Amino acid sequence: MILRKVGAALAAGCTIIAKPSPETPLTTLMLARLATEAGFAPGVFNVITTSTKNTPRLSEALCKHPLVKKVSFTGSTAVGSIIIKNCADGIKKVTLELGGNCPFIVFDDCNQEHALAQLRALKWRHAGQACVTANRVYVQDGIYEEFVEKLVQAARVLKLGHGLEDDTNLGPLTTSRGVTKAQVHVQDAVFKGATVAFGGRTGQDLGLDGYFFEPTVLRDVTESMDITQEETFSPVLAVYRYKTEEEVVQAANDTSMGLASYFFTRDVSRTWRMLENLEAGMIGMNSGNSSAAEVPFGGMKASGYGKESGKDVAVEEYLVSKTGTLTLEDHF
Repeated sequence: MILRKVGAALAAGCTIIAKPSPETPLTTLMLARLATEAGFAPGVFNVITTSTKNTPRLSEALCKHPLVKKVSFTGSTAVGSIIIKNCADGIKKVTLELGGNCPFIVFDDCNQEHALAQLRALKWRHAGQACVTANRVYVQDGIYEEFVEKLVQAARVLKLGHGLEDDTNLGPLTTSRGVTKAQVHVQDAVFKGATVAFGGRTGQDLGLDGYFFEPTVLRDVTESMDITQEETFSPVLAVYRYKTEEEVVQAANDTSMGLASYFFTRDVSRTWRMLENLEAGMIGMNSGNSSAAEVPFGGMKASGYGKESGKDVAVEEYLVSKTGTLTLEDHF
């Protein structure tokens, strides 16, 4: 993630101050070391680390410093709102890549095996800790029961454990807060009428040491449940039943977020309608991958604004366009 920002900024000729998350600072520090070994001059690629407690104060100071001309932030919508306010004092240019609540829509005419394979890779990579992961899975009524059963079978074969063990394919959550939030979402959904088709247990329940949460499939989820309204950021998959295209488009868009959306169908006409009607900055059409290095990455609504990556826009985010006019008097 830091390379999306640093790579484009350096290509534009900027110097950088990177403040990594207090929970994951080491990769950014290693990149700075590699930059030094590669011959970067002192002061070009700088890293400031801090504790969670001191992050707000440091971030505010960076945003308001007069020498800072551009701020790029990846994180929660709540913190993004604070970043905007801090940058308002100096009218700083800002790029925000914020939270997601991404719908994954399965129509009954789709290739189910393909949709399932894409969903498995999308949902359970990083144990569900990705802003573009599928948060809400909408399955059309005609294939609902069949598809849920296939999801359960896919979840059963996942093995939780240490990432260096050969048979592990699902790791832990980053913090204990992530485990607690997953538990709360599952408990709230069950209390309001959903059913746990598979999973729902913590690492402690399974005898694992660490912040693990079992891959979980919730069925018969409704709009009244917390997991519908909030980004879960865990390996908990919420599955909804729908009947019509119009119904599912309305449900998919019924969120303050607009980062990514995904849908699967063999109907070409529907494909273009869905691309137009879904309110998201990135659309996966028969694909669970909505981003690549060569295409712009970013959302709309409360998921932020501005773009990262993309051969045409990434560097432009760190540049200022100038218009120059010249009158040649001697020629008139």
